[in-house]
Amino acid sequence: MEESIKGKFRVSLRFFITMGAIVISLVAVYFFSVFSTKKYYENELTELRSGIEAQGLLLGKNILKLGEFDDEKLEYLSSDADAVASFFSGRVMVIDDNYRIIVDSNKDWQYSYVIDSDVMSVMTGAVNVNSITTDNYIRYIIPVSEAQHVKAVLIIEASLFRQNKLRNDARRSNSVIAFTVVSVCVVLALFLGYAGTKDLKYINRHIEEAGEGYKHDQIPEKGFEELRAMTENYNKTIARLMQIDTSRQEFVSNVSHELKTPITSMKVLADSLIQNEAADLPMYKEFMTDIIAEIDRESQIITDLLTLVKTDKDTGQVEFKETDINEMLEVIIKRVMPIAQARGIEISYEKHRDVSASVDEVKLALAFSNIIENAVKYNVDNGWVKVSLNADHKNFHVKVSDSGVGIPDDCKDKVFERFYRVDKARSRDTGGTGLGLSITRNIIRMHGGSIKLYSESGAGTTFTIKVPIEREDNYEETKTASKQAARRKAVKIDED
Repeated sequence: MEESIKGKFRVSLRFFITMGAIVISLVAVYFFSVFSTKKYYENELTELRSGIEAQGLLLGKNILKLGEFDDEKLEYLSSDADAVASFFSGRVMVIDDNYRIIVDSNKDWQYSYVIDSDVMSVMTGAVNVNSITTDNYIRYIIPVSEAQHVKAVLIIEASLFRQNKLRNDARRSNSVIAFTVVSVCVVLALFLGYAGTKDLKYINRHIEEAGEGYKHDQIPEKGFEELRAMTENYNKTIARLMQIDTSRQEFVSNVSHELKTPITSMKVLADSLIQNEAADLPMYKEFMTDIIAEIDRESQIITDLLTLVKTDKDTGQVEFKETDINEMLEVIIKRVMPIAQARGIEISYEKHRDVSASVDEVKLALAFSNIIENAVKYNVDNGWVKVSLNADHKNFHVKVSDSGVGIPDDCKDKVFERFYRVDKARSRDTGGTGLGLSITRNIIRMHGGSIKLYSESGAGTTFTIKVPIEREDNYEETKTASKQAARRKAVKIDED
């Protein structure tokens, strides 16, 4: 159910980019329109208020100059009030200290009395200036004072018709601008969506074809930085897969060849016996001895192949336990010593410190045996082999050097490959299958370590092996436990 829902709501990247750009442009234009219109309207109101305050100040001065309000002076004042009211398309009233309207530009309430809380608050001095703003007008109630006494109150009411019209016009203009901007943004979003996903579709098509088994040349790196990185990773992956495929084909071919060679030899020997009617018992024994040797060789190849599979890093099982590495190397050297003595080869072992590590003893012993035995087998008569062991706080290091024939430069990168032999004839004479170093490298990797090769043709070979003392998964736990133990020890010392 959940998978079907996810499938229904799948969204393409092009659609996401397009809609995202449209939404962002709409939101940006909307907020810009609202903000600019509001700011424009507020500026108009501010300018209008400044004008009302300035005109109110002038009218107030004229009222004070008139002194007593008689008919002639009121007529003059009424003329000024009409002019101000006309300028603001509004209304102007003057109220004396008896709350009587002595001037009204509209003439509706002339000489009427007004009882209004806003007017009273200004007349009594409770409020200096009272300002009221509605949707249609602004009203200012301004005191006209003389010697700390409010002589009159001036009411100036200005219409907001013009400002509201300007605001509506600005909104319409912004709507036109917004429509134009959004239209342009839609076109740009469609273009960006297409441009941003064109190369992705190209790469995706190659990935689909690669998944179906089709092989391609490298995809050219172009476009945005992220697409270039994706293309680079794709090319590396394809190259690696092709390399793995080639290695598998070579491995199958090598296995077939290695297994077929002893069988062919046994068949030739058996056919020779059958066709030789005069074969006597000594000849039979000689031929049967050769057949048994080929069978042993076949068995060794199969054994090494099984070992190689078991020591594969991805599938191999490792049984870690605390092991004395010094003792392990001494046992291996002791076992190899008779082979070395038969050829006059001297083996020396140097240990710089005692090392105990959490390893798979059986597998790691096999890896060290392969290296040390190879140092003896591919050595010169009366040569030498040096084995040394050292360690730091995290890893132990094993170095195996010999005075042997060495490895040519063009072979150094291949000696760890399966069935690869530097000298095929000599390898078969010494019983080698070409799998020993591959098995060794797998075992070292299973332990989280590394193996390196240093060699010169005719000047000997040196292998250096580094292996963690603690398992990688419990190294941090061991480190934490050591810190806690040291902390407890320090606390105990303080208490003592």
